[in-house]
Amino acid sequence: MKYYELYNTRSIRPVLQRIKMKSALEYWSSDELPVAKYTWVYGPKKPRDQVRSREIPPENVELKNLVEKGIVSLMEPVEIQDVFDVNKLSEDADAYIVGDMEDWLTDEELLEAIARKGKPLIAEWDQWGYSVHGRLSRFRLNRFKGAKYIVPMGYEEVYDVIRALRALRYLKYLRVLYIGEYPPRSVTVPRDISLEAIEGKFGLKITKINLSEYLEALKKVEPEEAGEVADQWMRKYRVAENLRKDFADYAKIYIGTKKLLEKHNANALTLECPALPDIKYVPCLAFSMLLDEGIPAGCEADLPALLTMIFLMTASGDTAFMGNLNENVTHWDIEHNIVTINHDVVPPSYSCPGCSYIIKDYHDMGIGTTPYTELQAGLKVTLAGMHWNMDKIWATRGEVISTHDTVHCRITVRVKVSDAKRVSRNAFGHHMVLIRGDYVNTLKTLAQLLDLEFYEF
Repeated sequence: MKYYELYNTRSIRPVLQRIKMKSALEYWSSDELPVAKYTWVYGPKKPRDQVRSREIPPENVELKNLVEKGIVSLMEPVEIQDVFDVNKLSEDADAYIVGDMEDWLTDEELLEAIARKGKPLIAEWDQWGYSVHGRLSRFRLNRFKGAKYIVPMGYEEVYDVIRALRALRYLKYLRVLYIGEYPPRSVTVPRDISLEAIEGKFGLKITKINLSEYLEALKKVEPEEAGEVADQWMRKYRVAENLRKDFADYAKIYIGTKKLLEKHNANALTLECPALPDIKYVPCLAFSMLLDEGIPAGCEADLPALLTMIFLMTASGDTAFMGNLNENVTHWDIEHNIVTINHDVVPPSYSCPGCSYIIKDYHDMGIGTTPYTELQAGLKVTLAGMHWNMDKIWATRGEVISTHDTVHCRITVRVKVSDAKRVSRNAFGHHMVLIRGDYVNTLKTLAQLLDLEFYEF
C-alpha cells in the first residue's frame, strides 16, 4: 500500500492509555479516617449524584463507546504504584487518561514523573463528557513544567480533544514533499525558519526536490493512463472547450504528482508554482482532486498554510482548501462583515447540491487548468491561518454568502464573519484555510498541545 493511502488525513485515529492509581476513595477507606470511611465512602449516596447518574446524555461519549465506534484506540491500562511503573506507559499513546480522583492524594514525585513523559493528560470523563472532579486535579498537575492537563466539560469538548489528538498523531506520520526552492519566492519566510527547524518543531519530515524532478515526472506519465483519467473527468465535470484537445496533458499533472508522492513516501505536498517555466504545468486541478482524497496539497510552497490545512483536515476527517484573504473584496463587503477567500483550488466535494464543477483555464490565459464551483450559501465554515513564525494560529467562524468566478484567481468565496474589520486587520499568515464546520475550539485545544499561541477573531 502506498504511504499516502496508509497515512492520509482520514485514516488516523488517536491512541489513548489509561493510568490506574490509588483513588482518593481508597485512601479514605482506611480505619485511620473513620469519618471519611463511614460517611464519604460507605455512607448514604448523594441524592443529586444519583440523579446525575440516571440522566441520559445527548450523545454517549463514554470511552468504551468511542472505542466500539472506532473513534479512538485504547491500549491496555497501566497500574502505577511507584516511579518505576511510569516507564510502563507506552510512548505510542497520544494521551494518558487520569482516573477520577486518582491523582488527588498520589505522591507528587509520581505525578511529576508522569508529567515528564510529555504526553497530554486528560481527566477521566463520564458518559456526558464531564469530568466533575477534574478541576481539582488541574491544580496538582499544572504545577509541573510542561504538563498539559485537559478537563472536558461535555461531549463537544471530548470530541474537540479527540480531533486535536488526531492531528497530533498525524504529525508523527507526516511526510511533506516540498517542490521548489526554499524559502519560496512569493511567500514571506523569516531567516530562522529553516526546513530543519520546522521538522524539529512539529516532529514531521520534509523532503525537498527541484521543480525539474516534478516536470520530469509529468513527462514520464503514459499517454494511455493520462487519457483514461482525462476521459473520466470530462464525463464527470464540465470542461471548457479550449482545454479539451490537450486535456490529457493536465491529467498527467495529477498522475505524475501522485507518482512523486509514492516515490518519496510522502502524504502531503506543496509546490512553488510561481516558478514553473510554463502556465500549462500549474497543479491547481490536480491539487483539488488530491484534497478530496485526503492528501493535503498546498499552493505556493506556503508551509504555514499547508500545516493549517493538515490540522483541519486531520482533525475533521474532511477536506479543506486555502486561499488569499480579501483579494477581490469590496468595501461594501467589509462594511457588512464579509471577508473573501480567493484562489485557484477548490475540491469537487465542495460543490453545492445541483451545482456543476467547471474546469477552466488559468487566469483567463487560455492554458492551464483551474476549477470553479459554487459553495452552498449558508454553509457554516471555519477560517484559520498560521503565522509565518509558526508560533501562533488564529481561527474564526463564518457562513458562506456567495461564490463568484473572479478569473484572477478563479474562485472567490464570500464569508460572513462576526467582525470583518478585526479579521482583516489581525489575521496573520500569507494564505488562510477554509473548511466546512466549526473547528475553532478544536484548533484552540490543538494549539495548547503544540505550545502555539491561539487567537480567535
